[in-house]
Formats: sequence, structure tokens, C-alpha cells
Amino acid sequence: MKKIESILFVCLGNTARSPAAEYLAKHYAQRYDLNLKIESAGFINAFSYMQSQSRSYLSAKNIDYSDFRPQIINWKLLERNDLIITMERSHKVDILNTYGNIDNIENKVYTLKEFNGASKDLDIVDPYYTSSRLYSQVLKEIDENIEKLIFKIKKFNE
Repeated sequence: MKKIESILFVCLGNTARSPAAEYLAKHYAQRYDLNLKIESAGFINAFSYMQSQSRSYLSAKNIDYSDFRPQIINWKLLERNDLIITMERSHKVDILNTYGNIDNIENKVYTLKEFNGASKDLDIVDPYYTSSRLYSQVLKEIDENIEKLIFKIKKFNE
């Protein structure tokens, strides 16, 4: 894999997990002095905003997300990013099956946990329509994995 300069985070609707991952990654990239282009997208247009629980989590960490705009996954997004991180294995499979013609796509798509070295339990569950307790657990899991991912990329890029 070449030096990683851009990351795309993907979940189903780009309103809960992937936007949280995007802004947490921007936060950690800045903390670790890593210059990356970071964005997120979803397979469907669920809402025109980030879910309130994700906004609250980011606000509690003093992370500005005011420029967030959800977007739908597409060929150009996948092609221009060096690393594509999904929240679930099914997202990874859908990308590989639908966009398999993109050059080197199979070497740049991972689940978040997989990229960090996990070999089982690779999914980060969708917290939408769950309890606030589970939603908080999911965001904490994303947060911990994003910091590991950014740290791993920093070491890889050096």
C-alpha cells in the first residue's frame, strides 16, 4: 500500500457512524500532526443531517462538525481515496461487488476493526433506533478504533 493521504469512512446512511468517524479522525489527525483528507459517505440518503447522539458525542469532545454534509457513495469518492474504511463487513462486500472495476479497490477497503488488526467481530453495529446506552457504547468503540487507525497511519506514512 502506498502512503495514505486520504480516507473515506462508509456506513449505511452517513448520519451516525461514518460522520462520527470522519470528525474523530480529523481530530486525531490534527492531534498527531498528520495531514489527511478525510470524508464520509453512505449507501443511502437517510437524512440531511448528522444524528443528534453523534453530534452530542463530538461536541462533548469539543470537535467542530458544523461543515458536515451527508453524501452518497460513488465511483469518484472511492477512486480518489487511498483508504476506504467501512463500519460493517457487508459494506465492504457491497463496495467490492459493485465497484470492483476500480483500480486496486480490493487493497484499500477494510472494516475499521479489520484495519486495526482484528480478525473476528469486525462489525460496528448501527446504533440508529437503539438505546442511548448502546449508542454511546458504539461511539466510544468508534472513537477508540479511530485513534488506533490514525496512529497506525502515522507510523505507516513515516
